[in-house]
Amino acid sequence: MKIFESKLSPPEMRKCLTRERLFHFLDQNLHKKVISITSEGGYGKTTLVSSYVQAKKVSAVWYRLEASDRDPLVFLSYLKAGLRPYVADSQIEKEKKAVQSHDLAPFLQEVSDQLASVKERLLIILDDYHHLKENEEVRQVMIDLLRAASPHVTFIMNGRMKPDLPLIPLKLRQQLAELTSPDLAFTRDEIEIFFRELFDLCMTGEEIQSILQRTEGWAASLVLLWDVLKNLNNRQRKHFITHMDITDDIYSYLVTEVLGQQSPELQRFLLHTSLLEELDPNIINRWLGITDAQKKLDHLQAHHLFLNKDHRGLFRYHQLFKAFLYLHVKGELSQAELNEKHARLGEIYESNHLLLRAFVHYTWGNEYAEAARLMRIMVNRYRPDWFLHVVDGALESVAAEHSLATTSLFLFRCVPLEVLETLIPALEESIDRHQHNSTLAAQLQHRLANILFYRGDLKRSLEFFHSSAAVAEQVQDFALVALNLSMASQIYRLQEYHDDAIRYARQSLAYSEQHAIPPHVLMHGLWNLAEVLLEQKEPESAEIFILQAIEVSESCDEASKAFPYSSMGKLYRLRQDYVQAIEWGQKAVKHAARFHIDTDKGWASKELGITYLHTKQLDLAEHCLRAAQQFFLSYTYLHEIIGNWLQKLGRRESAISPAKPEALMPIASLFIQILGELHIKRGKEDIKIARKSSLYLFLLLLTHRGSKLTKDYIMEELFPEDEWSAAQNKFYVSLSILRKSLEPELEFGRKSTYVKQQGDNYFLCMDHIHVDADVFLQDAGGRETSATPFPIDQLLQAEACYLGDFARDFPFQTFLAMEREKLRAMYLHLAERLARYFWESRQFEQGMYFYDKLLTVDPYCEHIYREYTARLLEEKLVLKAKNVYDKGKRHMEQELGIPLSIDDFPEPVQKSVRKK
Repeated sequence: MKIFESKLSPPEMRKCLTRERLFHFLDQNLHKKVISITSEGGYGKTTLVSSYVQAKKVSAVWYRLEASDRDPLVFLSYLKAGLRPYVADSQIEKEKKAVQSHDLAPFLQEVSDQLASVKERLLIILDDYHHLKENEEVRQVMIDLLRAASPHVTFIMNGRMKPDLPLIPLKLRQQLAELTSPDLAFTRDEIEIFFRELFDLCMTGEEIQSILQRTEGWAASLVLLWDVLKNLNNRQRKHFITHMDITDDIYSYLVTEVLGQQSPELQRFLLHTSLLEELDPNIINRWLGITDAQKKLDHLQAHHLFLNKDHRGLFRYHQLFKAFLYLHVKGELSQAELNEKHARLGEIYESNHLLLRAFVHYTWGNEYAEAARLMRIMVNRYRPDWFLHVVDGALESVAAEHSLATTSLFLFRCVPLEVLETLIPALEESIDRHQHNSTLAAQLQHRLANILFYRGDLKRSLEFFHSSAAVAEQVQDFALVALNLSMASQIYRLQEYHDDAIRYARQSLAYSEQHAIPPHVLMHGLWNLAEVLLEQKEPESAEIFILQAIEVSESCDEASKAFPYSSMGKLYRLRQDYVQAIEWGQKAVKHAARFHIDTDKGWASKELGITYLHTKQLDLAEHCLRAAQQFFLSYTYLHEIIGNWLQKLGRRESAISPAKPEALMPIASLFIQILGELHIKRGKEDIKIARKSSLYLFLLLLTHRGSKLTKDYIMEELFPEDEWSAAQNKFYVSLSILRKSLEPELEFGRKSTYVKQQGDNYFLCMDHIHVDADVFLQDAGGRETSATPFPIDQLLQAEACYLGDFARDFPFQTFLAMEREKLRAMYLHLAERLARYFWESRQFEQGMYFYDKLLTVDPYCEHIYREYTARLLEEKLVLKAKNVYDKGKRHMEQELGIPLSIDDFPEPVQKSVRKK
């Protein structure tokens, strides 16, 4: 047969890169029988071995395999031809005398004898060995050749699959060495050497690190990237590396060399799973409606199709390959179809209790209401430090286009401040640790600036926004620059530095016009500039930007529409068109209520309250402002803004009903959290009542807020065992210390703002006292009528307000018991309504959450055990139903001694329990 010499020739190497790490590995393993080098295409298997042979000048037979070499006679013919220069003369003479035959056995014997006769180190390089896969004849030939070969012969097998040979026995005899994709991937130092020595291109350490992070050391991508980088100046190169995407050459390579080589079924699998960060076979089966996801993943791994396995055993795609697949999917689907797929994935992840993944996909599916709802569940379920994963790139992990600039505005409003504050030390430490990495440093500084902003530390927040903008400018992350500038503008606006606010807002918008800035950032810049112009009483100029912000908001974070809606109400308020102002304000409040984000609800309520104040609808104004104050309870500077408006409300009231001059003085409000643990704040300061009897006096007055208590009644409740005179002394001391604790600046007790006296009666004046229990009572009283639908938003707000039993810290004070039981009963009724509502709406995760919470608060609720198990069984959740039954039995029988008859439960539970 004709031998094509090109198949026995190593590739020509104009420049040879010495990869010392891998060369050393080959040096150390040349004595072994087999060196297997296996990876995806483009990892430099062929280049590594050919450059090694060239650099080390090692004797080698190079055999580039093709599909035609699956014929054992063809395979042996080429191998025999390649061996000819390296076998003894006597062996060649013997070969010449051999009878030509098409029989495999004598042919195999000839080649075996040649290999056995080798006296010096010889490499036999079988390049693209995967072409011989699943060929039993060639496999048996290779086994015989390995057995016959001289100890001086080493087979190097390059391919995209492991050689189909008995590798385990070779490994046990220490005759096998292996290199795989992670070994072949270029390290940071090797990437630097690669660009410098092969292409005379010197790059900064930060640029090298960015390339490593994006390419994961894939050799082919480095070559194809160089083809782009060589034509860029330093500024252009920095921008390209910061926003590194799939180049045309990389896309073409992956289409032809990888995706195009797969079956249509496997192509569909690859493309649709590119929406997943982690390739969980259970999720994929539900997602694609298949049953063999694990089999396909195993196939992808065996064929080295850019699949990695992490320390938990979960697969994920190589970053560039995933980005390529996602880009391919986007080209086939409309944005609405892509959103629908993300939303469906959110549902699947949520039903599998993978809430962070569900949150990510709901967000990218534009299901912001679902994402915000899920955030409320996660806050109740997970430790605060867990949320570092949420703010540290989880949303950006789906695809490269999902940058920090597209997620920041929604995310930092959505995660509650009490959670965000716990992340400050970790972010500060990360910033110090990553100063050398400008891209990461800019992102970390931006995240910390947002948390400080909502915390009310505006000075430090502004510093970090400016620092992040400067660093982002250096790495040409213009979207992050624009967002930082817009946030800086917002801070200047809140501090009433209007000139600076306008300047930075305009700078932000200029970046949005010059570069491809996400709509989220553009909308914030437009809204922020509009707000400054409104505060400067320029409604005509502001209107243009408000309308643009509303238009742009259709393409971004849906929840944020409440802000330009509120600005439109503010615009009409300036024009004294109060009908339109109220209409837009109510629209903003209603929109914000859909998403349950405190900052959004607070802002919308504030603006509507101010409008009501202008129209002299003081009751409605106070209602809205009090609601805003409650939403902003944790947000210091926003809380202060509401406090200022409430003072103006007080002055409006005094103008209508004349009051004493001192009533016009600013009064700090008390904010009392009594559901769960007791917390008292006066303005921004925490209040501690050190004396126990003063604290009990406060609790007694708080329990009877709205009522006047006689001195004798108070003394009997607090000091029942003391003589009258002793009790009276204790009472006055307790009263004095209580007043001083609440108002340290108070000179005369009778002038107390909060603890009032009328004759021998004492009471709390609630004009400037806000109690979470009152908010709960108001919202929990929602009723469904034929004219009013089920008030789900109001009830969820009430449920979130109930953090525990009334004055939980004081279980032995009998005067608290009645109020505690009343509120507890209301909460149980509320939780029962919510559980039934969600279950009947087929939102089972939420339904189970409220049923479980109800039974946690009251584990002796027998009718709920029966109702819950019945509903679980209707949905075939038998194991969960059995667990609920076991819990009920434990509480009812073992703790209360009340028999819980199994006969009262549905038949599947009876069978499960009796079987046990």
